[in-house]
Amino acid sequence: MPDSIREQVVQAFADRLNAKRGEQLDSEQDLPARVIWDPSETAEKLKYRKYEMTLTLNVGEMAKVDTTINSSVQGNQMLAGLLNDALASDQTLGGLCKHISYTDSVLDSPDPGQNEMIILVTFQIVYETSNTSPYQ
Repeated sequence: MPDSIREQVVQAFADRLNAKRGEQLDSEQDLPARVIWDPSETAEKLKYRKYEMTLTLNVGEMAKVDTTINSSVQGNQMLAGLLNDALASDQTLGGLCKHISYTDSVLDSPDPGQNEMIILVTFQIVYETSNTSPYQ
């Protein structure tokens, strides 16, 4: 059976960001690392047997602390890189969706003694699907 439109959208976005799916960030893995979660979605009924879906995707990125720069600067650099990767190219993921929007972020600066910097970013991806099948 083919993948649903939602699955195709999530996988295309994960591939774009080089992010693992549904895993926890772990300081034991090779850093920097990105992970993506797809926790929620809303649907709006359109004309002609279609739904407009708004999919919320959360992306986390973890990197080793760069002690040569301020943690705020490092977090902002990480955020800029992630936003560039997510938004700078084709906003339709090859025609799978209508658009991608950045909605919010959190920069989790390390406490003293911590060696990792974490950012958490939320995106919304809008796509259409049939109201009778998630595969169309």
